[in-house]
Amino acid sequence: MRLTPFAMHGKRTFLLVSTVLFAWLSGIGPVSAQTRRLNVVCSVQIEWCELVRKTYQQATGIRMAVIHRSSIEALALLMSERKNPRTDVWFGGTGDPHLQAAEQRLTEEYRSRQFDDLQPWAQAQAKRGGFRTVGLYSGALGIAYNPDQIRRLGVEPPRCWSDLVRPEFERQVMMGNPTSSGTGYLILSALTQLLGEDGAFAYMKKLHRNVAQYTHGGRGSIENVVRGEASVAIGFMHDAITAQERGARLEFTLPCEGAPAEIGSLSLVAGSANPVEAREFYEWALSSDAQTLARQASAFQWSSNARVAAVAGLPTADLAGIIEYDHRRFGSSEVRKRLLTRWVNEVNAPGNE
Repeated sequence: MRLTPFAMHGKRTFLLVSTVLFAWLSGIGPVSAQTRRLNVVCSVQIEWCELVRKTYQQATGIRMAVIHRSSIEALALLMSERKNPRTDVWFGGTGDPHLQAAEQRLTEEYRSRQFDDLQPWAQAQAKRGGFRTVGLYSGALGIAYNPDQIRRLGVEPPRCWSDLVRPEFERQVMMGNPTSSGTGYLILSALTQLLGEDGAFAYMKKLHRNVAQYTHGGRGSIENVVRGEASVAIGFMHDAITAQERGARLEFTLPCEGAPAEIGSLSLVAGSANPVEAREFYEWALSSDAQTLARQASAFQWSSNARVAAVAGLPTADLAGIIEYDHRRFGSSEVRKRLLTRWVNEVNAPGNE
């Protein structure tokens, strides 16, 4: 499907990760005893993270430190901080790692006052996680490709998962590394659901020959295709729309066999140093005003707050081809560990070319 780019308003800003990380660890400049603080690990687009930080800090006066991490890295951060949490809130990122954090009691049980305003899929995510997480946004997984590069290869555009293992796509596919990218893990788990576990690994071994690079994060796959480093990326529809909005030549399709929609999530960290500030931010993040900010950062996920007005031309969440993904199964730490161990040993093993 060709997704119409959108003209966006508002100046984009970028997160200075090193500066904010230093502020996170030590603080910068004189701070009064009355200063309220909030530490957030953010797993969405850097532009969105920074816009959230700037807007919320200006509106509340809370001194807000934000670091950007993939969802797998954010989960690892929370695990490392278990005995002495420095993080207060985990904002965004694929939902499976949030469910794994909930399972390990790394996050706090909390039911938002706005729960009834949320989309059913966002409410379902909260119930699956025992109200230790909640749906923040959603977006469909699929195949993005550069039509000009496909034409130069002299091949038909990929329409199905099965197309990506064709010999003509050798070293032409980008995807997130399942061990570091929530998107990568979602690809692995979705294929497991579609093909069965053994069938998925047989497929992944064939796909491995065509993968040019396993990127650190999921969005990087699409960005690499935009830069011409490959022809095809497995990634999210909203990231493809973002690239199109910048003028990139990119097409997106839902695989003919079906594909899941992620549920990007929001979680409060258990035992955090700033629980009052964390809950205030959590409520704000689920509000329609806060979720509308995403469009200013060229973030085109479907919002969890049902009061957020739909954007003309933006595909809706009822697209044909989206499967009923088993979030509970693949949000299990045991299942995740088994799948990732098999992927490392059987697919990405040295010499498996």
